[in-house]
Amino acid sequence: MERITQHSLHFSFENHQRQNVSIEYGLTPALELGTVNGLTINQLQDATFYYAKAKTRGVLPYQETSVQLFATASTSPGDITVYFNQSVDNNASSIADAIHIPAFEDTLVAYIDRAQVTLDVCNYNTGSLPIVNAVNAAKARGVVVRYIAADNTGTNNGELANLAAAVPMIQRPSDGEVMHNKFLIIDVANSQLATIVTGSTNHTNNSCHQDYNNIVIVEDQTLALAYKTEFEEMWGSSTTTPNLANAKFGDAKADNTPHSFNIGGIPVELYFSPSDGTTAKIEAALLSANTDLQFATLTYTNNDLGDAVINRQNAGIDCKGIIENVWYFGSEYNGLQNAGVDVYSHFAEPHFFHHKYGIVDANNTSSDPIVITGSHNWSNSAEDDFDENTLIIHDAEIANMYYEEFMARYVEVGGTVGVDDQASIADNLTIFPSPTSGIFYVEPALKMESIDIYNSLGQSVLRINAPIVDNFDLSGMSNGIYLVMVKTKEGRKSAKLVKQ
Repeated sequence: MERITQHSLHFSFENHQRQNVSIEYGLTPALELGTVNGLTINQLQDATFYYAKAKTRGVLPYQETSVQLFATASTSPGDITVYFNQSVDNNASSIADAIHIPAFEDTLVAYIDRAQVTLDVCNYNTGSLPIVNAVNAAKARGVVVRYIAADNTGTNNGELANLAAAVPMIQRPSDGEVMHNKFLIIDVANSQLATIVTGSTNHTNNSCHQDYNNIVIVEDQTLALAYKTEFEEMWGSSTTTPNLANAKFGDAKADNTPHSFNIGGIPVELYFSPSDGTTAKIEAALLSANTDLQFATLTYTNNDLGDAVINRQNAGIDCKGIIENVWYFGSEYNGLQNAGVDVYSHFAEPHFFHHKYGIVDANNTSSDPIVITGSHNWSNSAEDDFDENTLIIHDAEIANMYYEEFMARYVEVGGTVGVDDQASIADNLTIFPSPTSGIFYVEPALKMESIDIYNSLGQSVLRINAPIVDNFDLSGMSNGIYLVMVKTKEGRKSAKLVKQ
């Protein structure tokens, strides 16, 4: 897929020129809408799934693709918002500011409270009473609610019994495998309200507050429709009533959703496991790294993904990583270490490192900065047996948000930050006088969007938006060392300041 718009799909087919290609397409695999010559299908409906097949014409050898599924862009806002429930290092990047929100439970409740017409919940663990209460409240105010949960040993479903009896619910059978998704689908039929909430966060107190997690919120109808297709495959029905006889989980599912999306101008890929060959897509993203690569995973046991990182390490790429379950049978931890990858164990740290993300070329915007995130651990079970969802987002700002989260964790586990890791530090910002008893000045005079001051613990102690002066007063603050961060349209600049 070359380009997606609201009313057209633009393809590439091997190295063939458009005059040598025809495309059959339709709303069903029967391709009933006809044939166009060339590599573009126009006059399509927005937020709609189309089946298509390409074939050569007038050239030898003859080639023909299989019938594949694609989707046009929606008229939705297309906003992608990322939150982290632990501290971030906003000094690590000059491109974006990661957002730390410690109350993930409140965040999830707030989005559930936004649902006006429909709400589909698909979550591994149901252990948060506030979230269950929010789901019940949605049902009580007339929202059509459907709920998929797991049912296997080790699942924390301590609050599932408090789900209102009026909420229809289905669980993956206790077959030894796991329904491991974590996503909400909100108001899918409304282009302006359709929202997906996903990431690594389970609906439990620990996952929301103590364990290390991320949430991704995407306001896009086309993506929401794809998640709905996956949901209803597990639900066994497109109605409000689940059909246990038709419900499909694990390897019974089919690859039946589009994988490429244009979300507010950002290329996004979506894959569900185990039907979509997700590991190969993660591997391809990792192998695209040209300068730097970071990974942060609870479990890392997949050899192909281990080999992909080692391949990049051997190619001279700056590879860094953090793994929680380093003692799992088949863990890639020792192999990565032995290959020279800068990888750290999180096993001895408090709380679980529950992320499942990778970052590619965050520090190289001329490349293709990528984030890989979702519920899919880098494991054989996630690839072959579990129900998972994975987003691959091609966007420099989002990549740098994850990079700021990663660098905070990297330092916590003992990683050393070098000059190349601190992309935001500039040498042309002067803060004077230093030491100061209170008043200090910023030079050169800058058109500042904001100024932030952090204490020696990394805590924000002062923020001024759109300052109109170049002098500031710290008289009311304790003596010590501070970091002054100035944000301009050109980027972010910082310098240390001593108050005494």
